[in-house]
Amino acid sequence: MSKTPPGFDHIDLKLIAALIALIEERSTTKAARRLHLAQSTLSGTLARLRDIFDDELLVRQGRDLVPTLRAEELLLALRPHYEGLAAALGEVRAFNPETDARVFRFGCTDAFALAALPKLTETLRSKAPSCDLSIRIGDYRTLPEMLSSGEVSTVAGYLREDPTATAKTRVLRNAPWVVVRNAASPPLAGLDDFCARPQALVTPIGDLSGFVDDQLRSIGRERRIVLGLSSFSLILAALPGTDLITTVPDFAAYGLARHAAFEIEPCPVAVPPVTNALAWSATTHRDPAEAWFRAAVADAFEAGKSP
Repeated sequence: MSKTPPGFDHIDLKLIAALIALIEERSTTKAARRLHLAQSTLSGTLARLRDIFDDELLVRQGRDLVPTLRAEELLLALRPHYEGLAAALGEVRAFNPETDARVFRFGCTDAFALAALPKLTETLRSKAPSCDLSIRIGDYRTLPEMLSSGEVSTVAGYLREDPTATAKTRVLRNAPWVVVRNAASPPLAGLDDFCARPQALVTPIGDLSGFVDDQLRSIGRERRIVLGLSSFSLILAALPGTDLITTVPDFAAYGLARHAAFEIEPCPVAVPPVTNALAWSATTHRDPAEAWFRAAVADAFEAGKSP
């Protein structure tokens, strides 16, 4: 006798979320991490899904789990409906930060963390004492993938473009560029002095050219980059006690200056400000807990964007 086709009496929203994560991640370990579950729990869920749909769904090939044709069909059919349903249901889930327990998973640039993390940590400790925060540091290349994969529910920083087609975004600040130098170094004496000084550049992809260099070339000038750094936090190790200078968004400079004897000066090059934004998954848009967290992130960044 054939099985009854799966329906709402067989499957719930959590099972759909697990199915989507398993098919997209092709790994019970990665899917469990994405859903914040134990791997053993998700292995049991996969067994239940196989029974419901009367299909293997994922078959082992070497170290990988490869989706069956039925699994691929289910993903195409269920994913858009799941996102809309999850967003709608989020509207009815109340959140009390004083008593509720929640893990917020947040991705941001390290420049954003330098500015916002002190206040954000204080807010969670004082206003949401049972909530925990997990931060993943990334850049404009990796943060969109973290968001679309579900590793994090919110990202912030310089994102270059909208992270995903379904993501919600909010611009937080168009930040001007400033020069940071060791406090013992002499102040800048104009553009010629700026171009002559040895400089460090934060460069996620390892090149030694950035926004400032684009503007310098437009006026027939250049500067000497002697050190490329993969993150803003490395400036704390590279600049103290040296004659190096670096050019960074103003909020990053203020965050750095809280940890080292740095001086901050206006950039002598007319560089367009860099846009920093907050972005979040459409599936969490109506979730009161996530909405509260996004507001806390925005407030923390506002508090940390100035000296």
